[in-house]
Amino acid sequence: MKATQLEEDYQIFKTKYETCSGLHLPLDYLERSDVYVFKKGKQIIGGFILGKNLPLRTVDVFISEVNKIKLADYFGRNKFCEVCCFWMDKKVQKNAFFNAKFWMSMAYTVKKQEKKVVLFGTNSKGLAKLYGYPKPSLLFHQDSIRDKETFVFLAKRDEFFGGVWELVRSKMLKQYRHCEFESKEELKKELIYEVSK
Repeated sequence: MKATQLEEDYQIFKTKYETCSGLHLPLDYLERSDVYVFKKGKQIIGGFILGKNLPLRTVDVFISEVNKIKLADYFGRNKFCEVCCFWMDKKVQKNAFFNAKFWMSMAYTVKKQEKKVVLFGTNSKGLAKLYGYPKPSLLFHQDSIRDKETFVFLAKRDEFFGGVWELVRSKMLKQYRHCEFESKEELKKELIYEVSK
């Protein structure tokens, strides 16, 4: 996995992500973020974006206009990085080794950056259960946009890698993943304090 600044890679990333997610991805967001791609030969087969600048795409896409106003002070602080537009080509999704390598490469990249809190979201209930499974992962906000549920998560950056490993390990061992969104009040207090400092 490597960062890219090639316009051609941006276009391929944008097209493939939009095809698999159904969500629009503006080119200017790719240009002001760190775009990471996984290649097989010369073909891009997966990637993600590490955003470190305001405005945050996760907030724009997964939080309704009314709630953006309510949370403006919180998400207006420049203390977050975000992992978004995470995708893998369907041809390689079932390859356990590639899957693990891809997830852990992403987590290692996030671990190396400096922002204290990681933000990520989804409009898929299945992915929300996956993202909410690791102990360090907190469902911070749930919303509804155009009659579709959305989920916004937070994690401490220094615990994010361990959380992803917990998730990858459960996938490799085919373990049942029980997700209790409501049982992380202490984590919520810690994360709110971290951002408010």
